Amino acid sequence: MMGVALACSAAAAYAQSAPVAAPVSLPVQATKIEDIEVAQDGDTISILVKFSGQPSAASAHAEGKDLKLTIDGVALPHFTLTPPAGSLVTHVTAVNGQITLSGAALSSPDIVIYRHAVLVKAKLADPADIGGASLMTGRVVAATPVAKVQPPIPVAPAPIPTPPSPKAISVAPPPAPIPAAPAPKPEPAVAIVPAPQPPPEHLHAPPAPDDELHSAPAPAAPAAALALATASIAGIDAARCTAATDELAKDSWALGAMGDVALCLIGQGKPDEARARLDQLGAITPQDWRVSLGRAVLASIGGDTKAANDLFLAASLGAPNDAARVALISRIVPDGVVMPEVIAAQPVAAADPAHAPEPDLQLPLPK
Repeated sequence: MMGVALACSAAAAYAQSAPVAAPVSLPVQATKIEDIEVAQDGDTISILVKFSGQPSAASAHAEGKDLKLTIDGVALPHFTLTPPAGSLVTHVTAVNGQITLSGAALSSPDIVIYRHAVLVKAKLADPADIGGASLMTGRVVAATPVAKVQPPIPVAPAPIPTPPSPKAISVAPPPAPIPAAPAPKPEPAVAIVPAPQPPPEHLHAPPAPDDELHSAPAPAAPAAALALATASIAGIDAARCTAATDELAKDSWALGAMGDVALCLIGQGKPDEARARLDQLGAITPQDWRVSLGRAVLASIGGDTKAANDLFLAASLGAPNDAARVALISRIVPDGVVMPEVIAAQPVAAADPAHAPEPDLQLPLPK
């Protein structure tokens, strides 16, 4: 029995002295920043940072005019960016998994992790009227200082010459009219007595009830044509609609395909599904011109001309080319003009039999 006890004690001592295997750590994937988008809605700022890899965790805190994001699960290379002039964020740096966005005093940051993206929502300490724009159109900070642009020297406008006063022109009075000769008196008219006519043999009966006017069929509403032309303004055809649908099925956060699918759904006569896609896209990138275009067409089909005009104008300001801008401006309807789709949606009333025109009585000619 003592030998068994010694053997058990030796086994326990060996188990305590044996080295413990270290936990296996997952490799950190090298990831780069694909894009940074900033949007403003009142005093709420939305910053969407897109990555080539998938972050596992993220946190944010504000220090003065710096918003610092800590990204876990990815290895970010050293990154420095100067956004275009007028942007809410004036400087971006990324070092050792921390991204610093400088330029505005923010508070109460909130983090949402998406697929290959992190969305930060915060409040402005000093709200300013600054629109959203993509930060990736900026350039990397260079070592050489930027030369200061001197404003042009104002030039006094040339004086406007005073036109000479017109000379008075004497006008002779018109000649007195020549009295016309009196017209000859007409001869007395001779009364013509018509010959007696036989009584009419028959009179035409009033039209039967089947001859009453029926309501004319309403013309085909041009709302469908307007919806089909919506996608063509953005350069979207049937092939692109199919490709965008497949792309969105694979990646539910493909923003480019999301906007194209929304316009395609309008052309397919699915306004509710299109409105849901437009609201989803507008929550992330409200400055996307396709959001205003889709909402303008839906408002126009619904008969809200005022809202449609405002949205068409907003879409034209962000249109990618002149052709799309001209097409959007042409959709704006002047005040007092009723849209064709609204006219087509109104039923045509049937003619009232009481006010239908009575047929003329046809009498036989004298023999």
